[in-house]
Amino acid sequence: MRKILLSLIITTCALTSSIAQQSKVLFYDDFSQDKGYWTRINRSDYFARIVGGQYLVKSSPRQRLLFVGTQQFIDYRKNFTIELAIKHITGPYNRGFGLVWGSRGMGYSFLFMITANQYFTIGAQAGNKYYSIKHWTKEKSIKTRDFNILKIEKNGIVLKFYINDKPVYSTQFIPFFGQFHGIVVQRNTEIAVDYFMVTEITNPINLATQTPFIAKRERLSSNINTRYSEIAPVISPDGERLYFGRIYDPRNYGSSHECDIWYSDLQTDGIWGPAVHAPKPLNNKGVNAVITVTPDGNALLLEGLYNPDGSFKSEQGISISYRTANGWTVPTPIKIKNFYNKNIYETYYMSNDYKILLMSIERDDSYGDLDLYVSFRRPDGSYSEPKNLGPILNTFASESTPFLASDGKTLYFSSNGHPGYGSHDVFVTRRLDDTWTRWTRPQNLGPIINTPDWDTYLSIPAKGDYAYLSSTYNSYGNEDIFRIRLNKEIQPEPVVLIYGHVLDNETQKPIAAEIKYYDLKTGKEIGLARSNPTTGEYKITLPYGKIYGFRAEAKNYIAQSDNLDLRNKKKQYSEYKVDLYLFPMKINQTIRLNNVFFKIASPELMPESYPELNRIIKLLKDHPTMVVELHGYTDYRGNKDSLLVLSKKRVLTVKKYLVSHGISQDRIRTRAFGGANPVYKGPIEEKHKLNRRVEFKILKL
Repeated sequence: MRKILLSLIITTCALTSSIAQQSKVLFYDDFSQDKGYWTRINRSDYFARIVGGQYLVKSSPRQRLLFVGTQQFIDYRKNFTIELAIKHITGPYNRGFGLVWGSRGMGYSFLFMITANQYFTIGAQAGNKYYSIKHWTKEKSIKTRDFNILKIEKNGIVLKFYINDKPVYSTQFIPFFGQFHGIVVQRNTEIAVDYFMVTEITNPINLATQTPFIAKRERLSSNINTRYSEIAPVISPDGERLYFGRIYDPRNYGSSHECDIWYSDLQTDGIWGPAVHAPKPLNNKGVNAVITVTPDGNALLLEGLYNPDGSFKSEQGISISYRTANGWTVPTPIKIKNFYNKNIYETYYMSNDYKILLMSIERDDSYGDLDLYVSFRRPDGSYSEPKNLGPILNTFASESTPFLASDGKTLYFSSNGHPGYGSHDVFVTRRLDDTWTRWTRPQNLGPIINTPDWDTYLSIPAKGDYAYLSSTYNSYGNEDIFRIRLNKEIQPEPVVLIYGHVLDNETQKPIAAEIKYYDLKTGKEIGLARSNPTTGEYKITLPYGKIYGFRAEAKNYIAQSDNLDLRNKKKQYSEYKVDLYLFPMKINQTIRLNNVFFKIASPELMPESYPELNRIIKLLKDHPTMVVELHGYTDYRGNKDSLLVLSKKRVLTVKKYLVSHGISQDRIRTRAFGGANPVYKGPIEEKHKLNRRVEFKILKL
């Protein structure tokens, strides 16, 4: 049956042009007749001969290894597979047999062997010495009494090994110069081979864009790139600061071979300014690198772990540091449930909203060397157990340096497992749902971004116009930082950048505060941010498609919320300035509830109001002696008496909601004002919604 299937594959391969991976058969023999290709041995104690459509090989009790095969040219620079069907006939069950390739006789050979008691190994034979690539390992997919399909597959710089179509190992490909390929059998063992096949593989590269790039790849100036190594660029979402790592610079705090954090600010003329060496405690004598910068620039996710005094603790793990009025806090560790990494390498990325932590690590459920995983922020600030992003993205090779764009859907990463142009290429994929395992097929960003060398660590600002990445191609030193203007097809979805200041409503002075933003439809908190403790500046990015509420929070203040409806707006990158006000908590303080909404000409609350009202409920429960007065207003345009009645009904509806959630009605008074005291009287219809409002006044604390 296997031979019939293979014949069909060989026949139809040249006719099928739409498959992702195309194969050209270079050599195939099913041993239906002796064509003179194979080694023939006829001895009383060992032999190699074709009998009844099979190649039978028996090794001598005195031979440690018997090599038999055929001379076939394979261009190791191209992708290829070597495959055979082999089974154990007689001899000890713990003796190895299998595939040999790239052999120059006993002088130099590569081996892939199995045993009848279900073990496999991979190695190289040089003279009388055997070098293990993969030690003998138990593998239950090996058949003890039937043919086993052994296959090696060279793809780029990766060599993969399969047993009965199951991937069992991968390693970096080692070029070979011998052109003898065939079978290896350990002593006193007889085996049968059903077929042997060599194919050349063409992997069409799945390009993200067919449109030529507007501009060529641009190496950043000597203000950033030097004769040292510049790696791991991280652009701030507003596009105004570029963090990166530098190695070999004698000014680094530790050994020059360790990485330190440097940064550059975009000047008014559009040129990146001279690089600045980041201060302590961000840098110490260990390996230091920025993984993520939040939209406001007030928090940094960092590589490695720090001691309480800011000294280096470990390369494994990640930490977070916050901006203060005097610099940066000592980085504290990010906790991840049941975290472990079986690889010496790891890379991470945190989403703009702090909610998503992506990582490239190796775990028990990994498909390859390094896989992409996701963890979700939990209420206590830690992150959930890593979840594998699945086989659409992860290959039997390495996937690393994840970057999640501001839209929360578009993921860029580097890989040497997907078809590409060099040792590591950058790819793009888009998340299809909230399972985080359904993605579009990864697309290669093309030969302008990806080169024959190492291309990785791609980073994109919220605007989505430029990409920054590290590369060894055409660099000053070992690695340099480049940027390129992106074609529209490979840009992330547009987002809105909200920026402004957090201010004391009475003094107009800046306040250090935490900003929370949430989906007004569901009440679910979407993200966090912090304002600059000196200037009060904050920035957040919001994807289209939702109506958002957001507010600042600080001790001894009450927030006045704001909102932005992005459900029906045209999707294009935009920036809005919204200052957030905090009101000192004191008697006679009045705060407008901007996120309480009613149906048109009705006292019925809309569901989008519940997050705001729940916040007031929490405020009243946290301050059990507080007494408030609710004020109801409508638009000023209309019958005054009718508007007064409507405002009264609305304010009573709000009171009823608060009472139904455990607040004593004695603590809530109400007043109705109808269309009095309008906030806005101008020509913009959209702004008249400010007049239709509820306010509350603190009567007692």
